[in-house]
Amino acid sequence: MRSRSARRMILACVVSAAAAAALVAPGAASAALVQCEGGNIHGKGSSAQKNVQTKVWTLQFNTSANAAACNGTQGSKGTPKPTYTSTGSGVGLESWGVETQVGKKNSKGEDEEEIRFGPENAFIGTEIAPSKEQEKEIESHGGGKVLTIPVLQAAVAIIVHLPKGCTKVEGGPTPGRLALKEATVEKIFQGTDTKWSQVLNKAKLVGNSECSKLAPITRVVREDGSGTTDSFMKWLDVIYKKPVLGTETWNQLGEKTKNTTWPNEGTDPVLRGNGGGGVVAKVAEATSAGSIGYANVSDARSNAAFVPPAGGAETATFWAEVERNIGPLYSDPATNGEIAAKGSANCGETKYTNGKRKFPPPTTEELWNEVVAAKHQSSYAICYISYDLALTKYSLFTKGIVKEGNPLVENPTEGEARTVTDYLGYELSTGAGGGQPAAEGEDYTGDPSVGGPTENVLTIAQQGVSKIGF
Repeated sequence: MRSRSARRMILACVVSAAAAAALVAPGAASAALVQCEGGNIHGKGSSAQKNVQTKVWTLQFNTSANAAACNGTQGSKGTPKPTYTSTGSGVGLESWGVETQVGKKNSKGEDEEEIRFGPENAFIGTEIAPSKEQEKEIESHGGGKVLTIPVLQAAVAIIVHLPKGCTKVEGGPTPGRLALKEATVEKIFQGTDTKWSQVLNKAKLVGNSECSKLAPITRVVREDGSGTTDSFMKWLDVIYKKPVLGTETWNQLGEKTKNTTWPNEGTDPVLRGNGGGGVVAKVAEATSAGSIGYANVSDARSNAAFVPPAGGAETATFWAEVERNIGPLYSDPATNGEIAAKGSANCGETKYTNGKRKFPPPTTEELWNEVVAAKHQSSYAICYISYDLALTKYSLFTKGIVKEGNPLVENPTEGEARTVTDYLGYELSTGAGGGQPAAEGEDYTGDPSVGGPTENVLTIAQQGVSKIGF
């Protein structure tokens, strides 16, 4: 990570210039209002972004001395306040009109006809990058073009609670924890490797007479539509490309906003948790002994059951190391391993693919929905890119259908569009106090930032911010 930080410091001056250019770009939200002159905004969506949004970015935007922030000294010297609600990527996308139908309920039990654009969802955090059809749904309600802006990288941790009576694992490639092959991870979540004896990889379970390697594995998954689920299922599709549920592949199961269906649920039941933190909490429960789940490593580390002294190596609750194809055979989702102190997601050297199209897409107006970590990695295998969605023409937002006498939202204002520009620009800022290095201290990794302008994801994202307009 040290070399990555060094590269970012070198880029700081270039990035500052790019950010300044973004603030005066023709057609941008800043055409009439200058930096920090906008109003308060609220974003919603991705639970994977919850910790960095609520604990870092929304706070530092109003306190950082970075040139891209709004602490009262930059631009107009205003201090517009951003806030964020973790609803899950599916609910966030639904609030912008994706896969909603009048007369039906959304994943929170709300009437879908009431979900429309407005200041309560000025931007959307998501790992479910919109498909062509989903972009059309959003754009049919107004707002100009959808901008899919990469803001960070995250790692999926495979979290483990050993069977009842088992206190730890011994032996194997990573003593004290499980070392999972990529194919084994896929089989666990497909529901075909259903016994602990099938996943130990030369390790052995240690405990009392109740501890059994033949005990069943219980999968713990999200109960809500989730971008983390989408990213995880897309990675599973890289490992196993055949249909896993009827005619549907992992990729097809993942890209739905309500991606809550798993293969073989009838014969291999699952437990569910709300949000990434909910999955981690469910795996940790005493009644969930024998379970394996998945969550952003930031959520996993936030639960004391999975880090020392209560959890971690040589205990019954930990996250596993996962096979990689280059270098040491297994690696950890965090750069500093399974300890209580926060680190960065182990995604600094991750290579991504975009199906048959070139990666990265050349602009944020292109489709990013097929982006997934490639199969052969020199760092942790299960990494993904997380996005914030914005629009090129916020003034074209429509109220849509609302119940008589119950106006649910107001159309966005120019001030809100201005602050979306400023805030997402801050998320992507580098150098001292910038949003990208701040994310790296909260168990995430910033955007890939190597290569020329057409290869550098961070540069492409910053150029995308310059296209946000009112």
